[in-house]
Amino acid sequence: MALHLTGLSLDELADVVDCLILAADHIADTDGEQAAHRLALAHRIGDALDALPPTA
Repeated sequence: MALHLTGLSLDELADVVDCLILAADHIADTDGEQAAHRLALAHRIGDALDALPPTA
């Protein structure tokens, strides 16, 4: 599956990843399953961003 996003810079998408990681950390003690889901999602998005060609 592919996702096409417009209107967001790479820095903004990196902020989204950071927010998902912070959200996962915030609920890790109370809802480990949801925290793991958010963390996995953050890593998947981060990996996709890392796979993009470098910008000039």
